[in-house]
Amino acid sequence: MIMGYEPEDQRKLVYKNSTVTYYIKGNREGKTIFMLHPAFADHTIFNHQTDYFKDKYQIITLDMPGHGQNQFKGSTITINETPEIIHHILAENGIKACHLIGVSLGSLVAQSFADRYPHQAESVTIVGGYSIHKANEHILKAQRKEGLKWILYILFSMKKFRNYVTSVSCHTSQGRELFNRGIQHFTRRSFPAMSGMNALFTKKDTHVPYPLLIITGEHDIKLAQDAAVEMHALEKHSHIVHLSGAGHCANVDTPREFNSVVDDFLLKN
Repeated sequence: MIMGYEPEDQRKLVYKNSTVTYYIKGNREGKTIFMLHPAFADHTIFNHQTDYFKDKYQIITLDMPGHGQNQFKGSTITINETPEIIHHILAENGIKACHLIGVSLGSLVAQSFADRYPHQAESVTIVGGYSIHKANEHILKAQRKEGLKWILYILFSMKKFRNYVTSVSCHTSQGRELFNRGIQHFTRRSFPAMSGMNALFTKKDTHVPYPLLIITGEHDIKLAQDAAVEMHALEKHSHIVHLSGAGHCANVDTPREFNSVVDDFLLKN
């Protein structure tokens, strides 16, 4: 066993009189990577990443409110509180700063954390995401339209909803299998936790101060790919990588290529 390495450790954070479950794995003597999953999935979508990075880094994963093991009554704790939860988790474990990797919704949370706690964000990697600060109006409009489609699925069949979301989130069978495991925890009772997402957005014209890696998949929708290119053009500290064979959740569709790209980025930052 490598010095400092620990198996996955499930931990609990007391937050607003509720218990938030999170997971720590890897080299406790290394720098920390905090990974944030897409909407409707859970922390297991990063299994390929935790296995790859665990020898060099300490990995923290979290089921965001309403997802995985973190189901709360009503809207007691919502997605917009995730940046504060991350801040408390870091403090509880004596971690001064971390690298952040966020996929889709997780990328919005990662940016929001970096905006609220700039001294704790060493870098941010965005997968299938877009800026929370600028040039996002057309994407938000498209997402509202997509949300109406979700409502129709949810009203008639959660099974059809899960199948639809899985199919549009991942391009490969291995990616869909991993995504599908996590989405089974997401029920109609989980939706109140998705409220308040608008609080993640903060309009700013200045460049983000942290190193930023933007990853898109070849098979993601054109709107998402165009948003990534536009974000790269607007952020002078950013790098962009286009992964062949990947869909929206590139980390599960092409994990080997994804891990290599992120590894190189982290070594430089």
